[in-house]
Parts: sequence; structure tokens; C-alpha cells
Amino acid sequence: MSSCSVPGQVRRVFKDAGRVCPVDYRLASDAFAGDPEVACDVLYVVGGLYGNPFALDAVDRLVAAEQGDVRVVLNGDMHWFDKTAENFAALERRASRYLPLVGNVEAELRRQVDVGVGCGCAYPDCTGDDAVSRSNRIHRKLSEAVNAHPELKELLAGRPATCTVGVAGRKVAVTHGDEQLIGGWACSRESLQDVLRQDELDRWMAANDVDVLACTHTCAPAALSLARGLVVNNGAAGLPNFFGQHFGLAVRVAAAPHPDALFGAERDGLFVEAVPLRYDHDAYLAWFDELWPAASPAAVSYRGRIVDGADDRLDDALLGGFSRGPSARTDAPPLRAHATKGDVELALAGLVYFEDVVDDASCLHTAGEPSTIQVNVTARCNLACAHCHVESGPHRIEAMDRAVLEAVLAVAARPGIDTVDVTGGAPEMHPDFAWFVERAASMAHVMVRTNLVILRDPVYRPLMDLYARLGVEVVASLPNVHDAQAEQQRGGGTFDPSIEVLRELNGRGYGRDGRHVLDLVFNPQWPVLPPDQAELEAVYRRRLAALGVSLDHLFAVANNPIGRYGAHLIDAGAFDGYLNLLMDSFNQQACDGMMCRRQLSVGWDGRVYDCDFNQALGLPVRREDGGDRTVFDYAADPVLPLARPIRFRNHCYACTAGSGSSCGGTIVQE
Repeated sequence: MSSCSVPGQVRRVFKDAGRVCPVDYRLASDAFAGDPEVACDVLYVVGGLYGNPFALDAVDRLVAAEQGDVRVVLNGDMHWFDKTAENFAALERRASRYLPLVGNVEAELRRQVDVGVGCGCAYPDCTGDDAVSRSNRIHRKLSEAVNAHPELKELLAGRPATCTVGVAGRKVAVTHGDEQLIGGWACSRESLQDVLRQDELDRWMAANDVDVLACTHTCAPAALSLARGLVVNNGAAGLPNFFGQHFGLAVRVAAAPHPDALFGAERDGLFVEAVPLRYDHDAYLAWFDELWPAASPAAVSYRGRIVDGADDRLDDALLGGFSRGPSARTDAPPLRAHATKGDVELALAGLVYFEDVVDDASCLHTAGEPSTIQVNVTARCNLACAHCHVESGPHRIEAMDRAVLEAVLAVAARPGIDTVDVTGGAPEMHPDFAWFVERAASMAHVMVRTNLVILRDPVYRPLMDLYARLGVEVVASLPNVHDAQAEQQRGGGTFDPSIEVLRELNGRGYGRDGRHVLDLVFNPQWPVLPPDQAELEAVYRRRLAALGVSLDHLFAVANNPIGRYGAHLIDAGAFDGYLNLLMDSFNQQACDGMMCRRQLSVGWDGRVYDCDFNQALGLPVRREDGGDRTVFDYAADPVLPLARPIRFRNHCYACTAGSGSSCGGTIVQE
């Protein structure tokens, strides 16, 4: 109910009610410009009370415990389950001591003429028609009660949709939906996961001198740190937000942390935190049940969440730069069980076989003799990235011995091989790496895939000079241009060293002189497809230029649902949704450009694979006798064809979804 990370459900109702934002939901372009309207020592942003009077009791208790000037902004959708005129009036009386803003619920309640948008929620396609239909009926019940009492309707007239508050010399912008619309979804968890949206929002914050953007509307908490400031969506104040919990959340902004914060971030002495609203759960449930019988629209949609909490876990809300707070130790929902490699393989096996959806049978074989030999020289790595499909890390010790490296060089000397693509792990950590690269560069173009951070180590730093001297193409992982998001994927303390290495590479001509090629690789942090590669490259160029870095190309690569990343998807309950997304986005045009059709991949032990992904799954190329093909076979017989049928499995959907994805980025480019 609270997440749109999975593809949309089948739409059967195509009316506007509950699905669109009316024109008057658009906020003025200067709504957040200028100095803060008010200032305080402590700010609470309480969005989505949803009529819960017991959550408002919890707000009152939090305020009473604070010192100094405390302001509370009730950030829209204060009403919802209250249903009766008496409940509505009581909540309004109590809210008058604070600053209430209008949400979509109030915006539609105060209308004199119904414009046909129902509850005004503007639900995205991922929300089923049944849930939208029930929401419209919940709103209709409350609207009927308020319409019978014009004096109550009048309370909502002129209620603002935004405000700006100064806290500790910083500017906090508050709005119910997003910076453009009262009922906008551009600050939903799913939207905030989009790197292009992150860039758009960061630029908006800079243009409006906003340090913190606090919003609500989507009923699912989300928080991330951007270059300009912090963005936080409190989810719901009047409903549980995570599995197994019985409290809502409010955003607190102050110069000192709160002892009961569930999660938060600190930026230049300003603490932005989500604080539990510990309302009386039993009293709330009894109140709700009296208003909404078991088969009522509110009970069908929301009672399960009230009793058991939402489906989400705390980590689902932390999109980078925010961390668990003190109360997370006792109040965080239990961690999900950790999936195994076998679990991932079983989950993949349950899908429609990839080969069955490929129309062109020629795509099931290599496109003649491959021109690239990709060499995974070691599984050892100084990092342990969350998206790593080969599960590299400091604990891995597998590495090619000299005999395998010599055999690879013998194959690379074939006339048809023009590129040697060296990868890992961190390939630089192989003891014979420099020797191998020097030899390979004498017979073919060499690409080295690096995590950048390794080149800050004094032991490996001289390799940058080796690359420059040999003209090695450097393909560097940089999964985001915002430090918090990049480090959520790669680990803390990795972004700044990466930028420093990129500057050093630039100083050697990389990304600048046209001869020393520097490619960067983006992969999404979340289970979504990469955005348009050209558009994303423009963002990378602009952002990195401000950091003194230039590049030649950006490769936008989809995450493959295997290895460490596949296990993570299962742990997070997102595996099925992501695979459905990949399958639904299958693009026949991408099949011809699949990297397996033009390369040979060699593992650390000498076995040969169609690609790095097959290597991670242990799917080597087969000999005619059924044994595993090795690089020694090709080295011993220079005329043994490299052309071969390809071994496919259902992870291959990742390479053909949308515009397609390969080691060189997008496959289908306009």
C-alpha cells in the first residue's frame, strides 16, 4: 500500500477521481522564495494525521517536553478517518494552536463545487483501482458531513498550502505533496530514488535557498541527503509506517538531536529527524472500529496497517545520508532473513524462460567471432558494494595464476581480438596485474574497470601512470553524483576519494585530451531501470564539472538480479517486482547488442563464460563432450572457433530491458 516500487496493477477504471491533480493544486513558482516566514528553535512537521486524535495527543506531549520556541506545522491531510462533523470540529479546535496547512483532503473538502477529482490523492498507476475507489468513498463520507455544516467548511477557506520556517539560521520549506503540487508524488520514495529527480530537486533547493524540504502525502517515509540540503517525507503521523509498529512519525528540525529519534541526519549543526508519535494504539483502534465497520472502505484499506503496521522496514526509507536513531534499537521492525545464492537461483527459475521471448534465433548465438576478451583476474576487492553481482570483497582470495594469464594473452593475440577488458573484484589487487596489462597492451586495446578508491592506496597509485603511458581506457564505477547515495551503495568514505582519483586521472589527460579515455559507470541504487543515458550523462558532466572533473562517456547499466544484489532484492521483498519490471520492459531490439554476442569472458580459474553474469552464476561455456570449456582449450588450438551458442538464463532479462544494458552502457540508442 505504501510503496510503488513494483509495476502498476492492471487499470480497469479510467476516471479522474483519485487519479489526477486539479489545476489549482499547482503551487506558485515563488512559493518558497525569500526569507523564512517565521522562525523558531524547534520545528515539528506533522503530516498525515488522518483524523487520529490520539496522534495529536502525542504531538502535544512532544511539544510540552521541549525547551524554547516550538512551532508545529500540521502538514496537510489532518482529516480522513474522522468521518463525522463532531470529530472534524474537535480536531480543528485542537489544531488551532498550531499552523495547519492544506493537503489534498482539505483542498477537496473546502470546494464549493466538486471538480471530479475525488479525494485529490492523484494516486499513481501502481495503486490499484480498488484502493483508489475506496479512498474516494472515505473522502465522500467526510465531505458529506462537512457540507452539512458550512461553518466547518469555512475553517478551511484560505488555509495555506506551504510555509517556510527558519531554524538555527537554516530555511525549512514545508508542503504537503512536493515543491510543485499540493497532491504531487515527486517526493515519494520511488521518485526520490531517481537520480534525475535528485538532480532536479537539488537544483530547486539551491535556487530557492532551501536547506530542508519536509513533505508528506505518500504515506511512506523517505529521507535523503543531497548536495544542497536534506529532504524528508514523514509518511504518516496518524498511522504506523513500518512493519510491527504502532506509532506515527513527525519530522523534527532543531539545533540539538532528540533522544527518541527513529532516524535522522545532521547537516552543519542542524538535526533533521523522524520522531515517533507514540499514540494510544488500543484507544485509536477502538475509535476507528466504532466509526468504520469491517466491510467499510476505510477498514478494508487501512485496518490491517493500523493493527500490523505497513509492509516496509526502516531501511526502505533511508535513501542516503540518513541513519538509524536511538529508538531504532528498540522500535525498528525485525530484519528480514538473508537470502542465499540458492534462493536467488530458485526465484529466477520460476520465470518465463528468456530464450522463449527472443524472436530472432540468431541472437541465441555469438555474432561471429567475438572481438573482446573480458578477464576477471580476481574476486578480491577493497570494497563490498551492495550491488555487486560477483560478490567481491576483501575476504575473497580467488585470483588467476600466471598460467591462466599466459593463456589469456595467447587468445588475445588472435587477429580477431581487438580489446582486452580487465575486471574483478578490484583487478589492481592482482599481484601480476601491471605485468598483465603491459603485455596485453602490446597486442590489443586494453580497458580496466576500476572502483577508483583502490587507486588512492599508495601501493596502487602508480598504476595511474601505467594507464596513461599505455593508453589504457579507464572504466570507473561512480553510481551517483551525490555523495550520500553513492556511499549508500559502495560504503562510507568512498565518494571523496573517488573524486580525488578522477581529478588525478584528468591531470594525466584522461577525460580531456581525447586520447586517454575515461568512462564512468552508473547503476541504479534501487530496483528500477537506468534513466536515459544521454540525459544522465549531461547531469554527470554538469555536477562533476563543479567538482573539477571531466569525463569522456557515461555508461548507464541496469543492475542484474543475481549475487549480492539478487539476495538483497529477496531480503527486501522487491525481487518479484523488479523481475516483473525487467520482463515487462523486454526490448527485442536490445537482443542483437547483448554483450555476450561479441565477447568471451574468462574467470579466475580459466573457465570460459559468455559474460560476467554467467560467471557469477557458474554457467561456463560447454565443450562438445559436455565438459567445461577453458581458456587453455583456445590457447592450445588457435583455430578453435570462439563462436558458440550462448547459455541463457532468466537473469538475461536485465540486459534487454528498456534500452538494454551492457558493459558499455545502453544498447539501443536513438
